[in-house]
Amino acid sequence: MPFELFVALRYLRGKRKNRFVSLITVISVAGVCVGVMALIVVMSVMTGFDKALRDTIIGNRSHLAVHLPFERPIPNYEEAMAQIQALSPEIVALAPVTTTEALLEGNGNTTGGIVLGIDPELEANVSNLDENLTTNDGRTFGKGHMPGKKEIVLGYRLASRMRATVGDDILIHTATSKRSPFGPRGGSVLALTVSGISEAKMSDWDMIYAFVNLDTARILTGFEGAERIHCRLRDPNDAEKIKELIEASDLPFYAETWYENMKDFFGALEQEKVAMFIILAFIILVAAFNITSTLIMIVMEKKHDIGILRTIGVSPYSIMGIFIIEGLLIGVGGTITGVLLGTVFAYYINPIAEAIAWVLGIDLFNSTVYYYDSIPSSIVPNDVLWITVSAVILSFLSTLYPAWSASRLTPVDALRHE
Repeated sequence: MPFELFVALRYLRGKRKNRFVSLITVISVAGVCVGVMALIVVMSVMTGFDKALRDTIIGNRSHLAVHLPFERPIPNYEEAMAQIQALSPEIVALAPVTTTEALLEGNGNTTGGIVLGIDPELEANVSNLDENLTTNDGRTFGKGHMPGKKEIVLGYRLASRMRATVGDDILIHTATSKRSPFGPRGGSVLALTVSGISEAKMSDWDMIYAFVNLDTARILTGFEGAERIHCRLRDPNDAEKIKELIEASDLPFYAETWYENMKDFFGALEQEKVAMFIILAFIILVAAFNITSTLIMIVMEKKHDIGILRTIGVSPYSIMGIFIIEGLLIGVGGTITGVLLGTVFAYYINPIAEAIAWVLGIDLFNSTVYYYDSIPSSIVPNDVLWITVSAVILSFLSTLYPAWSASRLTPVDALRHE
């Protein structure tokens, strides 16, 4: 065992002349532990929310949307789908989509929305629409129930704003329903029956979107074919690669990935995660100052020992190493304890939250607000590693001044009053 480590361990295990120094040492370890624990729990919850939101977005949006330049209608979308499918085996499902803005009127309420014309059987293979749908008789939109030309599915919040339920009749107003050589002409009013309510667990999606059959969409838009072709990939992370493949082919299509539409949103999540990391790292920084003050007091207490060590030939660098190692032992001990407790807390955060909620008599996590039945948490090894390394580095930096001060003590100054 190295001499410096041996002495540092003896100093930590030995009895203190001043019990206050021992108390400060315990507080320093606890401070690092709490800081590391808080960072791991918060980062795990934020990562869990990030993954849950990403899964929700991927589930409700296509991985890839293919369209012609200037969003022109694709007249023969069946042939186009076959051509796109042949480009890569990574494309596992395709579905045609037509979009139009509309004014929805019903039950004395009027609101704006976006109506998506889809092929329910094909769309069920591309998105989670069929899983999100509820009907009076338990039918699902994409499995066994093909809505006719007189049916519409409303997003959950859109239906709430209109006070509409399954079976209600509503009017759909569109600005353009027919195309002529002189441009768009006229508008249309179409009466439809609400056949289902879709709850996608995305407030913006549920707030504005409604779904109709492709045939109904053709009546509303006034043109044949489809506006876009939605694609589902084997791996959503390959969306950019498949986009480049489609645009590099001889096909006249452009593509848009699921990530492009939400780039700012995911960027904001990443920035928020970094900001929270920096803010919570100050807890560890405060604990590091405690380590500094602890070592300063230990140096003052061990001034006689330092003088004797210098007298028998121990170098200033060894003295400095003793107190650096002692401070690191305090910091590493708190870090390891914090990693263990933080990992356990993050893994069992829902039972712990339920116990706290039961004791306090409050709801810590309202599922109606967050759309999730439990707190999403995901422990990422890289995050834990970064937190551990940061805590150890801060602990190391906190030891430098006290250790340097100890190394500058001369035997004469240390033993002058002995």
